[in-house]
Amino acid sequence: MARRSDPQLCLAFARPQPSRGGLEVDQYRELIRRLRQDAARIAERFGLPEFNLDADRAEAADRYGLCWDDGRIRVRLVNVRTGRPLKYSALIDTVVHELAHLQHLDHGPQWEILYHRMLEWCRREGLYAPRKPRPRPALPPLSIEAGRRQMDLFSGRS
Repeated sequence: MARRSDPQLCLAFARPQPSRGGLEVDQYRELIRRLRQDAARIAERFGLPEFNLDADRAEAADRYGLCWDDGRIRVRLVNVRTGRPLKYSALIDTVVHELAHLQHLDHGPQWEILYHRMLEWCRREGLYAPRKPRPRPALPPLSIEAGRRQMDLFSGRS
């Protein structure tokens, strides 16, 4: 299955900011090359149609990725506030999300099943390894009397 790609388009947005933790243009090129290679493996494994993966504008703060019904996929590579590249697992998660839209354009149950299957396959293949969330400190149990006092405070009774 051939994959379309326009290597000139993907870095038109790039404004290297190494002083802020950003990447140089050649590092962006390597990152998008690696993402395309991994996306092609995922798509081939799941029999997805042809697609074109490129970087989205760094200022695209309202989304991490975008997919059109013609197979164009755009993924934001950097954190909007810091300019630093997103973690590779976050990028793979976004790519998998958008690849699942090649099969199901909505977020219905079929899309959800495919998305989770693809993500699990990526985990087994070593492409997706998110950090474990930090444990939250346990809150002390609330006594019945303390709960009543809280309810009184919120209801206006003292």
